[in-house]
Amino acid sequence: MSKQGTRAAGLILAVVLTAAACSTKAAETPGAGGGEGSADPSELLTDIGVTEDTITLGILTDLTGPFAALSTAIVQGNQLVYDKVNADGGICDRQIELIIEDHGYDVQRAVQLYAEVAPNVLGMTQLIGSPMTTALLDTITEDQMVTAPASWASTLLENPYILMAGTTYDLEMINGLQYLVDEGIIAEGDTIGALYVEGEYGANGFAGVTYAAEALGLEVVEATLKATDTDATSVISQFAQAGVQAIALTTTPTQTASAVGVAAQALPDVKFLGSNPTFSPGLLATPSAAALEANFLLTASALPYTADTPEVEQLRTEFEEAYPEEPGNGGVTYGYGVATIYSQILQTACDNGDMTRPGLLAALQQTDDATTGVIAPLNFSEEGAPASREIYIAAPDSDAEGGLTVVADLFTTDLAQEYVAPAQS
Repeated sequence: MSKQGTRAAGLILAVVLTAAACSTKAAETPGAGGGEGSADPSELLTDIGVTEDTITLGILTDLTGPFAALSTAIVQGNQLVYDKVNADGGICDRQIELIIEDHGYDVQRAVQLYAEVAPNVLGMTQLIGSPMTTALLDTITEDQMVTAPASWASTLLENPYILMAGTTYDLEMINGLQYLVDEGIIAEGDTIGALYVEGEYGANGFAGVTYAAEALGLEVVEATLKATDTDATSVISQFAQAGVQAIALTTTPTQTASAVGVAAQALPDVKFLGSNPTFSPGLLATPSAAALEANFLLTASALPYTADTPEVEQLRTEFEEAYPEEPGNGGVTYGYGVATIYSQILQTACDNGDMTRPGLLAALQQTDDATTGVIAPLNFSEEGAPASREIYIAAPDSDAEGGLTVVADLFTTDLAQEYVAPAQS
């Protein structure tokens, strides 16, 4: 069942959804009812966002801004999982209800919407945007709100309430640049460009570039864009004058299309390496499509939508049944994976007999082997550390639904294993 409504300032959805909860490692509760290792639902400790028959979670996302295509797909992936949980009886005999709000990638709007949603939810199963998450970090701590950001800036990991389902932007770049060296695309002594959007997202990707460049003997020429910028022509001209052999991107998808498209003329043989939010399958319907397929590689901790695994095949089946008119993409895969993990943690809290906000944090910190089959295995038990240091490399492919195919399976590098983010030093 679902509820929908709108407000003049933005899109607001309240959706009652469900998913078959997958259990993670949880402490058994002596004398528990409702299944082996489960606490009696009638004796469950609760505080905010949990009633006798519902568990309410929040989503603050970008359905109308620069990451709208990705964010919409992530919401759909979330919904697939919670639909299954509810159809299977919910968690602790309670149905999962989602309150979904659109902030349009506006920090002030996100802060305002958080204040409206927070009194009604147990936790946040999605929060889009590094700038938005950073602005809310102190409040998240004060509220003891376990929050799963669709943001992968390592600075966020200083907050114990952050559930980051994947590796960080800096580690994506470190692994990715090592991959380019190993594949002979760049070599010691080469100059690379680094184009990144202003803010925590771009800055964190650039931190990885500078770390890897120093270790690999590369020179770096950097340039920045504002989140609202759409034309990278002047930046590519700057990189061409510097004679770069590759370009690292931590940008919006629109900026990626501009940079790669312009470079097809100015730097036709230069390869691009992009952080996971830099690509959207809609880019393959732009004039930059051919250049993207020839010269762009994506780093990500989640599999592309067309990956040949049983888990992704099952996801595709479920998505096509639920959204027959919608195109699938990697956002669906990530959204499905992170909601599966959040469901696992809810189930652990249920098994522990404590579904308060502090109880949810305890369940998160117990989770040392969260596996979904669609995101790299994750360990949340080491506070402040990334839950994974592994990535896939994918390439644009107009023949693949979702626009990507895997070119390198899950891996990490010695360089990434040794790395400690500046915020964690």
